[in-house]
Amino acid sequence: MNIKRVMLITLFSAVVSCGFAQATLLHTDGIYQFEYPETFDGIEEVSRAFTSFHRYYSDFFRFADQSGTSLLRVVILPDRDSFETYIQNRIGERRSGFLFLKYAKKELSELVLYPSLSASGETLRGFDAFAGPVLLRQLYLQYLYAHVSEPPLWVRDGFQACFETLNWDSQTGAVRETSGEPWLESAKSLYADSQKRLPASAILSAVTGSYEAVRFYPQAWAFATFLKTTENPEYQRFLYETFIILGNNGRYNDSSLQENTDSVKIRFVRFFDVAEADENFAVWLSGKYTFNELIQFGVTLYNSGEYAAAGKRLREAALIRPQDPLVSYYLGLVAYSEKNYEEARTRYIQAQQFGAEASTVLWALALNAWSSGDMAEAKKHLLSVKETNPGKYGERADKLLQSIPSP
Repeated sequence: MNIKRVMLITLFSAVVSCGFAQATLLHTDGIYQFEYPETFDGIEEVSRAFTSFHRYYSDFFRFADQSGTSLLRVVILPDRDSFETYIQNRIGERRSGFLFLKYAKKELSELVLYPSLSASGETLRGFDAFAGPVLLRQLYLQYLYAHVSEPPLWVRDGFQACFETLNWDSQTGAVRETSGEPWLESAKSLYADSQKRLPASAILSAVTGSYEAVRFYPQAWAFATFLKTTENPEYQRFLYETFIILGNNGRYNDSSLQENTDSVKIRFVRFFDVAEADENFAVWLSGKYTFNELIQFGVTLYNSGEYAAAGKRLREAALIRPQDPLVSYYLGLVAYSEKNYEEARTRYIQAQQFGAEASTVLWALALNAWSSGDMAEAKKHLLSVKETNPGKYGERADKLLQSIPSP
């Protein structure tokens, strides 16, 4: 690993904070070159994280290694004001979010960032200063454009959305996929509307200006995710043949957007019946459940006495939002109904910690303790719920308290 830090003598006008120019350092590590203010702390961790994401993309797309052709440039500005000034000077527009700037000469292209602030107003250090979906979208674009000048829009936008939920483990350096699917609800809503639905052929054919981003982006995510996760080997093969086409035999792909789009679509229609593909895509999408759908299914199944099925759906919901109080509460009810009192107690306490209504949880804890035979804990919770919400639980709590044998 070749790491170099050099103090730049030349200071450019974009790196300005409160009217004072700041010295800039260079850090080169493998395929990335970082230009950053001397006040920023933790560039080595940022470099490790970026390299891990690059490795993840490389393992997925299998594009030829082009690290020997040019470095991937990353410019870190001192603060948001400096960032907005820099972007304004480059593209004539003000932007507040991190941005990958693609230039005609790909070696000049750059990912432009600025460190975020903590809740107390302190500049964050290391990867935490940039972590989040905005960075991951732009980091992916930098990787993609380093290999393909004009990728099909569904490859650009679909996988940009797929990868925005990736997570980097600073201890192991591993990049992992998370269970969240933030574009699922939008994709299902659009697909359910016959006026806004985009069939596979339309997604594959899309070029700049074909559709509004709010309509195309979620459905491109859905199509890319379908190809990425389907167990159908024919669709899996098409996806990786797409990457082979775009990989251009290991050379930089400088074909036009239309050429790349047509090349991939021609391969698709040659091997698939378009109507059948649309049906397969629709079936796959209908089998994907949003958080709200999982909650609704779980509660309905619980009320029907189907506790195992209810628990399955609710646990799937918990993977999406692990700190949702309603999910934890209903998982507690499921465990209680299955006489798993210790798990029920844990789930109720979690629901309380996550912000569930206090008296509801206290009453559930009281019933759970009573059913498990722990009368001391039952009495404690009954007294608490009686005090917290006497109008709703006072009379019921008194009846149970009166039946508790004296010590």
